[in-house]
Amino acid sequence: MFILAGSHGSLHWALAIFYVVLPYIKVEFGLTYFQTGLLASLIHTSSLFANIPSGMIVDITGRRRACQIAATAIAAFGLFFVGWSTSYLMIAVSVSLVAMMNTLWHPAAISFLSSTYSERRGLALSFHTIGASIGDAAAPIAAGLLIAAFGWNGAAMAGAIVPLGAAALLFFVFASSQAPEVHTPASRGGAKLYMSGMRQLVGNVQIWKVLIMSGFRGTSQAGLRTFLPLYFVAAFMDDPFWLGVIVMVLQVGGAIATPFAGALSDRIGRKPVLMVGFVGSCITIFALPSIEPLWLLIVVVGLTGCFIFSVRPVIQSWALDMTPVQLGGSVVSMQFGTQSAFAMIVPLVGGYIADEWGIEFVFYALGAAVLVAIGIATTIQEHAAEPA
Repeated sequence: MFILAGSHGSLHWALAIFYVVLPYIKVEFGLTYFQTGLLASLIHTSSLFANIPSGMIVDITGRRRACQIAATAIAAFGLFFVGWSTSYLMIAVSVSLVAMMNTLWHPAAISFLSSTYSERRGLALSFHTIGASIGDAAAPIAAGLLIAAFGWNGAAMAGAIVPLGAAALLFFVFASSQAPEVHTPASRGGAKLYMSGMRQLVGNVQIWKVLIMSGFRGTSQAGLRTFLPLYFVAAFMDDPFWLGVIVMVLQVGGAIATPFAGALSDRIGRKPVLMVGFVGSCITIFALPSIEPLWLLIVVVGLTGCFIFSVRPVIQSWALDMTPVQLGGSVVSMQFGTQSAFAMIVPLVGGYIADEWGIEFVFYALGAAVLVAIGIATTIQEHAAEPA
């Protein structure tokens, strides 16, 4: 559990490093907000395309361990080449590689945890999410210090050490493990059984409601990760340390609240916990552009993280509650694919809004996306968990 969570964190570390260096890439290459947003959009576009085969590969082959090792190792090289790059195109290709490996990780790890801890699914996925939040929280402050010392290029290259270390750890742990690779019914039955189950899954209207709701929530998450650093540098100060602090606080808020949200959803149901998170997200996101003191901004950003990030495992659990265990990897791919499809347009639309009307208006659009998610959530029926 801890090794999986930590390795998950290394992938989020890699993406978080990129988001912190993004304002400095904008300055060095003389980019507009739209062009800067395009780089962030490529992360979600790449994730969308990677989601198409990743769940199928996991469910049919059952090679969860190999997928996890490959994801962390290749992501490390992608982040290294972000710092090595000397052109806009090279940066775009490198960060796309990091994003695709982040996507490959999820179906293997989440489906394993879901089937292993089916009675405490929300709590198990919360710990997995905490790993991500720790990576997201540690990377910004580390990146801020590295940028101050070595510049944004050096920060990106040095940051690649973490996912590379995770890949080495996974390799040695899996190599020394006596437990055989766990195969799901789909991996034993082949493509024919898999496709039969997928037809039923795709026809489930309630699952699609959860996926679309997840897409609108992911819109706000993607927007915050892209535009909060840009807003801070534009409206407050160009200080790498405090930039790292503000992004770290967003993630720490989510890490603190996540296990409570996951465990509570196991006890009282997914919908009540989600509604609290969504309503809180709306209030804090709408409030962000009107805050002036730095200390108050830090507090509100922390609360935003508590609300918006802590509901991730709750939504994942809700989708998996409705899904047969042998299709767990695929429904995870469907969820992350839907989020990527929504999120890939956020940096572009947000960049256009920022260029035309000001960056503060981006946050009003992100809050509106959460309002849509609330509306969808009210129409979804609670569902008993599928047996493992």
